[in-house]
Amino acid sequence: MSKGGAVALLALLLVQALAGSAQISKKQEKINAQHADAISAARTAAEAWLKIEDAQTYDKSWAAGSDYFRSQVPEQGWVRRMETMRKAIDPVLVRDLMATEWMNEVPNLPKGEYVAFVYQTTFANGHPQPESLVMVHEGENWKMVGYAVQ
Repeated sequence: MSKGGAVALLALLLVQALAGSAQISKKQEKINAQHADAISAARTAAEAWLKIEDAQTYDKSWAAGSDYFRSQVPEQGWVRRMETMRKAIDPVLVRDLMATEWMNEVPNLPKGEYVAFVYQTTFANGHPQPESLVMVHEGENWKMVGYAVQ
């Protein structure tokens, strides 16, 4: 599996885990509450990144990704994959945030501060689909490290 495929698979596994648990555990609720400011900042950055992605400027969405993401996923591979996947289903009609999870460890990623968002997104095909976005705190900013549409 390519590095880019591994990052996409990670995001997909994360969205499945989050989407599979309809309710966030009490423990996760407490963790999220302790990191509310970080989650808010990550959400602002996530929404800005999604606007770039939704505009179908995939080279810019790649460039706005984290250093780790860009080191694992070649730009042209990202652009080709997004052109194949997103252009077939775009535009976004409705995107609703369904789950948020702050964490400091994600399997197969360097230790750090992460926030995963799961949206229920309806694209032009009219069928709601889970869409996940994982953000990592990098320096002073939050950057995309994983993205998938199921």
